Amino acid sequence: MDRNELVMSTNDAATLAAVLATFSTREAPAPGAAVELAEILAGVTLVPNAAARDVIGLDAEVTYIELPRGRARTVRLVHPAAADPAAARVSVFAPVARALLGRRAGARVPVALPDGEIDELHVVAVRPAGRRP
Repeated sequence: MDRNELVMSTNDAATLAAVLATFSTREAPAPGAAVELAEILAGVTLVPNAAARDVIGLDAEVTYIELPRGRARTVRLVHPAAADPAAARVSVFAPVARALLGRRAGARVPVALPDGEIDELHVVAVRPAGRRP
């Protein structure tokens, strides 16, 4: 299995498509975010919901390591209206969320984030929506 392949459940794809339909390209929180999210949706491999248990999707909690710094972070990817950076709830339009969507634990994702100090995200854990420790 390719840990870097983009995979998404059919439910998440439908939900994210609906989110996109509610935002114009000018209303998205970051320039190009809506277009990039649409490109992600166009390029993912859709799988049945049960097969996407380990895939980063909407409302998933994700722990990743920022490289080369080595700092670990845990965030939850959420609908833009539910975003709250202080609570580590990151909008699916945010650059880090767009980089993580559709990935699995073990993926190493090259990124170009606004702070410029992070080159890659290494996904170490994924807790899908509805699963608590």
